Amino acid sequence: RMLQDMSIGLQKSTKSNVRMEMLPSYVDSLPDGSERGAYIGLDLGGTNLRVLLLTLTDSIDGGAKFDATIKSESYKVPNEKLEGTSAELFDFIAANMVDFAIKNGLEEKMLPVGFTFSFPFDQDRIDHAILKQWTKAYNIKDGVGEDVVQMLRDAIARQGSLKFEVVAVCNDTVGTLVSGVSEDQNCQIGLIVGTGTNAAYLEKVSNIESVNGYKDDRFMCVDMEWEYFADTGALNHFVTEFDKQVDATSPMPGEFIFEKMISGMYLGEIVRLILCQLASVGNIFNEKCLGDLGTTGGFDSRYVSDITEEAIAGHGETNVVKSILASVGVKASQGDVHTVQLVCEFVSIRAAHLCAAGISAVARKIKANHPEKNDLVVTAGVDGSVYAGHPTFDTLLEDKTDELCRNHGVKVQFIRAKDGSGKGAALIAAGMYRHRK
Repeated sequence: RMLQDMSIGLQKSTKSNVRMEMLPSYVDSLPDGSERGAYIGLDLGGTNLRVLLLTLTDSIDGGAKFDATIKSESYKVPNEKLEGTSAELFDFIAANMVDFAIKNGLEEKMLPVGFTFSFPFDQDRIDHAILKQWTKAYNIKDGVGEDVVQMLRDAIARQGSLKFEVVAVCNDTVGTLVSGVSEDQNCQIGLIVGTGTNAAYLEKVSNIESVNGYKDDRFMCVDMEWEYFADTGALNHFVTEFDKQVDATSPMPGEFIFEKMISGMYLGEIVRLILCQLASVGNIFNEKCLGDLGTTGGFDSRYVSDITEEAIAGHGETNVVKSILASVGVKASQGDVHTVQLVCEFVSIRAAHLCAAGISAVARKIKANHPEKNDLVVTAGVDGSVYAGHPTFDTLLEDKTDELCRNHGVKVQFIRAKDGSGKGAALIAAGMYRHRK
C-alpha cells in the first residue's frame, strides 16, 4: 500500500488523493568528497535549536574524501517563542547565530548557511520554502504561507552584524540522507525515528511530475512525509483501541496516525493505556488507584527503553522496572513486572516492524529505478532518539527489513547518521557553493 501511495504522491495530478505528499527537495547534488571550506548548519526541530560549524579539509591520509570537523551548540527554544509570532521565533534563531559566531570567531566571516526546518513546507527551489503548518509543540500565531528562508534572512538582517548567507533549506530527513552520503556513497535513504518519524530517499527526476528543468536521468531527494501515511485508512486493520485513544487525546486527532504508532512521542502512552486496560480487568496491579499511571502522559517513552534494556540483560534483575513503576505510583508483584516487560517488548516490536515495512517499500521503489541491477544494495542513514537510544529497535528494524526485502532483489544496510540533520544541511550548503564555483 505504501508503494502505491508513493507513486500517486509523485504525480502532480493525483497527489491530492493521498496524504503522503512526496515533496521534492531540489537537492540533486550530493557530497562527493571534493567539498572544502567552512559552512553553517542550522537545525530547528522539536524545542531545540542547533547551530553547527562544519569545516571540510583535505584528508590526512591523502584520500579523495574530506576530513570533517564539527563545532556545535544547542539552544533551548523558550516556551514563549513556541506560542508567539514567527518574527519572534526567527529573531531568537538569528540572535543565537550571532552568539555562536562570537564564540567561534566568525563575526567577520561570509559563510553559506544550510537550514534544516523540520515542519511541513512546499518548495519550488532549494532556497525557497513556503510553510504549510506549524506542528509538534509549536503554536505560532502566523507564518503559514510565508517563505521560511526569507523570514530567516530578514531576522539575520535585523541583527545587523552577521555576514552569513542562507543558501538552502531542507527538512531533517533530507539532511540525514545527505549526511549519510558523506559516510557511505551508497546511501539512498534518510530515516528519522525519534520524537517523530519520517523518511526521504533518492528518486529519479523523471518520476517527479512537479519538477521541471532537470535532466530526466538525475536523481533528487524526496521528502516523503510518511508520518501522514495511514491518515486515509491504509492501516485501519492494524490500528488498535489504544492507538485510537492516543490519537483522540493528541494535539491533532486524525493526523500522523503512522507516526503515532512508531515514534518516541507516543510509545510510552501506548504502553500506559495497555497497562491501564489490564489493570481495569484485574489482570495486574491489585490497586484501585494507579497514581500517575492513570493519567495521560504518565508513562514516559524512555521508560520503555529502560525496562527493555534491563529485560534483555538476561540476569533476572527487575530493580529498574520496579523503580519506574513505583515512581508512577504503582506497587507491582513479580508477575506484574513480567507483564510490564512483555508489553514494552511487544509495543517496541510493532513500532520497529511498521518502520521496517515502510523502509522495505522505499527500498523496492529504489530497486524499480535500477532494473539493470539484479541484486541492489542500498544504505539507509538513520538518526533519532528511538533508533539511537532504544536497546533493540535497531536490530528489530534491520532484521524485519531484511526479511521483507529478501525476495525483491534489494538489501538495505543501516548506518547511524550522527549529527544527521544539522551536518546534512551544512553539506547541502557546501554543495551549493561548489556549484557556484
